[in-house]
Amino acid sequence: MNILNRQEMYFFDKYTMGKVGIPSATLMENAGCGCSEYLRKNLLLPQANVLICCGNGNNGGDGFVIARYLKEGGYLPHIVLLGKPAKMSAETYENYQKCRALKIRIEEVNSVEEWQNLKLPAACYDYLIDAIFGIGFKGVVKGWRAKVIEDLNNLKALKIAIDIASGVDADTGAADIAINADYTLTLAAAKYGHFLLPGRIATGELKIIDIGIPERLYQQYPPQANLVTEDNVEFPYRSQFYHKGHYGRVGIIAGAPGFSGAAIMASRAALRAGGGLITLFHPAGMQQIFETQLVEVMTYEMPVWKEKIENSTDFEHFKEKLFTMDSLLIGPGIGVNSVTRKIMKFILENWDKPLVIDADGLNILAEKPQLLLKAKTKNILLTPHLGEFCRLIGRNKEELIDILQALQNFVKEYKVNVLLKSCTSIFANDNKLIFNTSGNDALATGGSGDVLAGIVTSFIGQNLPIAPAAAAASYLMGKTAEKICEKRAAASVIPTDIIENIFTF
Repeated sequence: MNILNRQEMYFFDKYTMGKVGIPSATLMENAGCGCSEYLRKNLLLPQANVLICCGNGNNGGDGFVIARYLKEGGYLPHIVLLGKPAKMSAETYENYQKCRALKIRIEEVNSVEEWQNLKLPAACYDYLIDAIFGIGFKGVVKGWRAKVIEDLNNLKALKIAIDIASGVDADTGAADIAINADYTLTLAAAKYGHFLLPGRIATGELKIIDIGIPERLYQQYPPQANLVTEDNVEFPYRSQFYHKGHYGRVGIIAGAPGFSGAAIMASRAALRAGGGLITLFHPAGMQQIFETQLVEVMTYEMPVWKEKIENSTDFEHFKEKLFTMDSLLIGPGIGVNSVTRKIMKFILENWDKPLVIDADGLNILAEKPQLLLKAKTKNILLTPHLGEFCRLIGRNKEELIDILQALQNFVKEYKVNVLLKSCTSIFANDNKLIFNTSGNDALATGGSGDVLAGIVTSFIGQNLPIAPAAAAASYLMGKTAEKICEKRAAASVIPTDIIENIFTF
């Protein structure tokens, strides 16, 4: 599924009008017709009372077209125009006049007093259609319009937003005051704001309405972002004729006293995800724990990290073993101290294959992110949650409004790949964005990140490139959690449940 930002949507609209030859008025007609058809077939009860709130812009024009079709279909639309006809585009004004000709009830509001004088009975309307702002909205809803949206949210009616819930920024998902939609009928393609918080909450269930933009344009001018789904997710290739060597040698540097569980979960997840040979590199003194807990995983005790370690026989053996790996994960449960800082520096300066950095590895980088610029490998994936990402960029979560822009700036500056973990996870590199919305609150527990890191490192070790590997691992985690929650409450799901149910959905 393609996901567009505001600029891309404007480009496809303009190209369709100028190059394909479909006028703006026709696109508006297609939008209103398609939305009304979906409403009638899927949501509206016969002869329902429908309140349609329209703005001055083209989103309001879509609302007027919807009102026309609903009126002709036997419904009872009531339009509240939040604005003035004099400020409408030609297409919007034309459809406004058509609604008047059909004697659809239209009332104009331009102040709190006018809004309150309408005295809309809360129980009078079965449905609310939001066509106030559209994707052009930026900033914060202010003044009397904020009061209108607050009152509309208090209506008991089923709420349907057209294109995007009014008050949500289509690029960032930012929304101080917005319509809390039950459904959003978005036009042509999904927008970033449908998936980024808090916009995702305001969106409700998302449906895409075809407005006539030719599908070939998306192939000709590919959007930067897409959503990973069951139709496009890519897992490592497997064959009955392959042996374990075909499925990768996966190395994991993890674990410290008190945090052995992180290493165990990452290792087991890598194994369950299909890795052929998993080796856990761990600190000295933990051999017995890992030997008894990880019977299918090879373990390797790392040398004691001293000043002259490079000259030791133990260190040479460690390097020899390490560099037989096809992919490497560093970070789960390793702690942040002088030793782990040295290990991270050594890996970045010497490792030349795909590298995944998670957990304490990210915390070490947050102290000196410039280390990434000196990395020998050009295939680095960072897997932070939002708090870890904010530490990497030196920002507070509260002040970070445009998360996506910050993410894109970071990957361009440091030439890395990032999988930012959240309820909507986002993979980013310098030319691609992949969104994942699978999952639920079953993953909101310590250890989930270790599992994800193990899965993605395993996929990369099985020759899957970093971008599809990150998307597939995130999608797999989410779908596995959803499947488990068909049988048990999300609150009772633990990371080892995820590991044991990988690929069972």
